[in-house]
Amino acid sequence: MRVSTAFYTQRGLNSILEQQARLADIQEQVSSGKRLLRPSDDPTGAAQILRLEQAIAKTDQYQRNADSAVNRLVLEEATLDSVQDSLLRVRDLAVQGSNATLSDTDRLALAQEARERLKELMSLANTRDANQEYLFSGYQVNTKPFSQAADGTFIYNGDQGQRALQISTGRSISDSDSGSDTFVSMKNGNGTFQINANVANTGTGIFNIGQVIDPSAYVADTYTITIAGTPGNLTYGVTGVASGVVIAAGTTFTAESAIQFNGIQTGISGTPVAGDVYTVAPSSTQDMFSTVQKLVTALETSTSNSPVQQSRVNNSMNQFLSEIDIAFDNVTRIRTNVGARLKTIDDQVNVNESFKIEMASTLSSVRDLDIAEAAVELQSRLIALEAAQATYSRIQGLSLFEFI
Repeated sequence: MRVSTAFYTQRGLNSILEQQARLADIQEQVSSGKRLLRPSDDPTGAAQILRLEQAIAKTDQYQRNADSAVNRLVLEEATLDSVQDSLLRVRDLAVQGSNATLSDTDRLALAQEARERLKELMSLANTRDANQEYLFSGYQVNTKPFSQAADGTFIYNGDQGQRALQISTGRSISDSDSGSDTFVSMKNGNGTFQINANVANTGTGIFNIGQVIDPSAYVADTYTITIAGTPGNLTYGVTGVASGVVIAAGTTFTAESAIQFNGIQTGISGTPVAGDVYTVAPSSTQDMFSTVQKLVTALETSTSNSPVQQSRVNNSMNQFLSEIDIAFDNVTRIRTNVGARLKTIDDQVNVNESFKIEMASTLSSVRDLDIAEAAVELQSRLIALEAAQATYSRIQGLSLFEFI
C-alpha cells in the first residue's frame, strides 16, 4: 500500500486541529468555571441544570414576596398599635366625662380632644405603605378606605378581600387586613344586645350594660323594661315584641338588683320613676368611628346641672365604655393574627433559604468545573498539541531525495 505525502500531511494537520479544538474547549471551561457550556455537552445534565435554575429563581421570587408581605404587616402592626393607643385615650376621656362634678365647659374640653382622636383614628385607618397603597382597602389598594359623608356618617369604600402573596410552593400569606374586618365589623352594646333609655324618661335610672348568663335560654328579641308603681314601691315588667310578656308586670323593683329574663341579666341603678322605659335589643354592627363619635356627642351634651340629663350622659358613657372595649378587643385579635403571619413568614423564609442552599449545591455539582481536574486536563491538552505539532514538523521535512 502506498501512502502519499499529502495523506501524511493531511493526517498531521487534522491531528493538530483536533488538539487545538480540545484545548479551546478546556480553556473555555476554565475561563467560565463551568463544566457544561452548551446542552450538547451533556443533554441530561443540561436539563437538570435548567430545572435547578428554575427552582432557585422561583424561590428567589418567594423570598421577595415574603419581604413585601413582612414590610406591609410590620407597618400594619405598628398602625394597629397606634389605634389601640388612641382607643385607650378615648376610653380615659369617657371615664373622666362620667364624673358628675365636671361642668359643661370641662366636658367640652374633653369632647375637643375626643374629636382630635377621632381624626387620628381616621388617618390611621387610611394608612398607606411605601408603594402608596392603602393598607385597609382589601383588594382596592388604590382606593381610600374611609371617608365621612356630609351627614356625618362614616363610609367604607374598600372591599372584604385580603391580598395574598405566595411564599412557597404550597403556602400563601395575607399581607394586610380589610378595613371592614378591622374597623367596621363590630357589634354595639355588649356585643350580644344593647340597652337604651327612652329619651322621654324623667327618672335618673342608669342601666347596667348587661350580659347573657344562659346562652341556651337567650332569645334574640327586642324587649322593653317598663317601670311602674309609686315612689318607694316601684315595680317593673318585661315585654318581648315577638315573644310577648316574659316577666309578668308587677315584679318588685329594687335599685341595682339583677333583672333577669330569657338568659339575660341586667339592672338599673339610680332612681327611675313610673313610666320610664328601657329597651333591650339585639346588637347591630357599628364602626369604630361611629362609636367614638357617640362619645363626642355625649360629652357635648349639656347637663345644665340636671340629674336627669346627667343620668342620660352616664348611660351613654356606660354604653360607650362597653363598645370601645369591644373595638379594642377586635384590634387585639387582628394584631394577634398579624403576629402569627409574621412568625409564619419568618419560618418559611428560613425553609426557603435552606432549600436554596441545597439546590445551589446540587447545581454546582452538575454545572461547575473541578478546577484542579481541569488544570491537569489543560496541561495534558497542551502536551498533546505540542506533540502533534512536533510530529507534523518532522513529517513535513521528510523527502526521498535525502536518501539518494
